Amino acid sequence: MLGTVLAPTVVHALTFTPERIDTQVYPGVPFSEELTLLNETGESTSVVLEPVLLDIIDAASGQASFLLDSAGDPSLSWLSVTPDQFVLIPGEQRNVTIEVLAPETSSGSLTAGIASTFRPVRSGERGDISVIGVTGPYVFAEVLSTDSVVQGVIDSFRSTGGSKWFSSQPVSLSVSFANNGNVHVKPSGFIEVRDMFGRVIDQLVVNEEQRTVLAGTSRKFDVIWGGHAEERISDFKREFQKPHVGPFRFTVSMTYGEDAVDTTQLTLWAVPWRSLLLLSAISIGIVAARRRLRRV
Repeated sequence: MLGTVLAPTVVHALTFTPERIDTQVYPGVPFSEELTLLNETGESTSVVLEPVLLDIIDAASGQASFLLDSAGDPSLSWLSVTPDQFVLIPGEQRNVTIEVLAPETSSGSLTAGIASTFRPVRSGERGDISVIGVTGPYVFAEVLSTDSVVQGVIDSFRSTGGSKWFSSQPVSLSVSFANNGNVHVKPSGFIEVRDMFGRVIDQLVVNEEQRTVLAGTSRKFDVIWGGHAEERISDFKREFQKPHVGPFRFTVSMTYGEDAVDTTQLTLWAVPWRSLLLLSAISIGIVAARRRLRRV
């Protein structure tokens, strides 16, 4: 059974602070952090908190799910919650303690989720259907050990769709970063844009939100150069607003860990074919008009 990490899509819900626990721990040394729950459901709510494994099959798009049937799995013995069940009245806030105790021989990153199952409390009522919601934070704990490995690479850099040319901005770019180590990382960097004369004309930020790439996974980061793809404007007008011609070189540099950097390049060609067709038609018209005048 899978339960998504996202909160139920309702106006009022059970909310958490922080929404993600991201820390560093030493093997065999306990670490504790406080998690605050707030009941915004509008009614008394029964809450059960359980450490669970994460399904990261969609890690490339930044999606993960709770594996609810993994609660109690021995591999999660490093993570505990106290208290793990209680009732919250409407508007009530409750603090719980998240404790991480990395095994003595552990290294890399420990990852899990705190699945928080909640449902309305309706004592004395029979026959009602109780809607159960599942939400909760991620827990990422980097184990500070000599056996921990920070390693990554840009495994893909291309335009969205894979085309090597564009007629106008905006241009959608996609950077895929592969985490080949055993420690989760938050890669960030820039895309430098150079025109056909080698001049730097723009610089784009990659992963400004500091999103996490889990160990052994790849994650895609989308970047738009020049405006917004959803703007309602004709492609013809776009070409005239910001005309571009020739090759453009995009260089992406991604920093991860403390000082590790990976760099790669992409060349795209700007061919404003609509504008070129219009100019060609105008030129042909002018030439034809001149020939008629000469005959007259």
